[in-house]
Amino acid sequence: MKIWRPYTQMFNHKPDSFLEIESAKGSYINLKNGKKCLDGISSWWLITHGHCHPQIVEAIQKQSEKIDQIIFANFSHSPSEELAEELAKILPKKLDTLFFSDNGSTAVEVSIKMALQYWQQVGNPEKNRILAFDSAYHGDTCGAMSVSGKSHFNKPYEKLQFNVCRIKQGHYLHEDEETWLSDFKKQLEKNHDKIAAIIIEPLIQGAGGMIIWPPKILKKLVSLCKIHNVLVIFDEVMTGFGRTGSMFAFEQVNYTPDFLCLSKGLTGGMLPMALTVTTNKIYKAFLSKDPYKMLFHGHSFTANPIACSAAVANLKVYKEENTLLNIKHMEIAHTNSLRQLKTNLGNLVKDVRVLGSIGVLELNLETQYGGNFSKTFFEACLSLDLLVRPLGNVVYLMPPFSTTSSEIEMAWNKIAKVCKKFQ
Repeated sequence: MKIWRPYTQMFNHKPDSFLEIESAKGSYINLKNGKKCLDGISSWWLITHGHCHPQIVEAIQKQSEKIDQIIFANFSHSPSEELAEELAKILPKKLDTLFFSDNGSTAVEVSIKMALQYWQQVGNPEKNRILAFDSAYHGDTCGAMSVSGKSHFNKPYEKLQFNVCRIKQGHYLHEDEETWLSDFKKQLEKNHDKIAAIIIEPLIQGAGGMIIWPPKILKKLVSLCKIHNVLVIFDEVMTGFGRTGSMFAFEQVNYTPDFLCLSKGLTGGMLPMALTVTTNKIYKAFLSKDPYKMLFHGHSFTANPIACSAAVANLKVYKEENTLLNIKHMEIAHTNSLRQLKTNLGNLVKDVRVLGSIGVLELNLETQYGGNFSKTFFEACLSLDLLVRPLGNVVYLMPPFSTTSSEIEMAWNKIAKVCKKFQ
């Protein structure tokens, strides 16, 4: 039986070419061949407090002995209720309604369906388009692909995607802020009567190349959306749960969206689960004696009790271990290391940028996602006991929050050593 890997051209791989993991603990993964590697990408932006955090492991074990799974349409259970209570403590009062699903792409799909159906049910069916960015990535399901930028990710499936109003976005918005905002305002004024919602990766676009938004531009953008009666979806699947330095990226924008999409770090990265969080205003539009005005969406594993218990334990660790303070130390370590690296590598460096636990090095190289550079760089870093996966010419570190400043410095030193091979 063959195993088909994600984002992998299987032609280049033999079955025995995949590295076998024996165990993982804290910021490290242990391979069967004896190597111990720093997980520089939190295993695809998932792991929060470190692999196999004992408190989350214990919560999973205890819950699995009580109730494993139950249909959520007809029943409830204490882990889901406790998770709702914990989230209510850290989310704005406006975001008071949770819809459970199973992954980030689905959280996005649900927000899109809610936004489109909302306008139908309040008597504005002509508002049926989504406004999206050309450098965005929101997932691999059909709706999520539709609102992502056009790329190699979704090209084979173009005929399955619905039309969106697309906004061209420069690589660095701050180069010409006012011109860009003026163009955005004109597009809103022209099309607002048919736009249901805008979807945004707040503060940083991940798979698009770790492009950082200046918060003041994002604030002006969402303010314009509010003026023109366009709902706002924040896709915080990657940015949520501390990655950007605050618990959620929207806190740094000082703006509460109409929809918040959460996943990845929700359970500490240990189990799949997602949330679409919305407002009472949206929720009330679906309340009706007409059964066909319900939200037609659901999953077999909706609000899985074990995953809910993991999420509750994960949220408690933030307070008990003062995680956000450690993320500030991580940010300082990224900043210091990248400043030195930029000096040492000279013209090879196009840009460096830092946001919370994320450090980014953009190289002056002509590459593309999935090309030979990424594979070569990955293998070279792995030989130095470091796991990274470049996005084209963008090399980044987003390690678990258990990672120390000295470990971050060590990781960037290894990356610099590999970079010198490309000078």
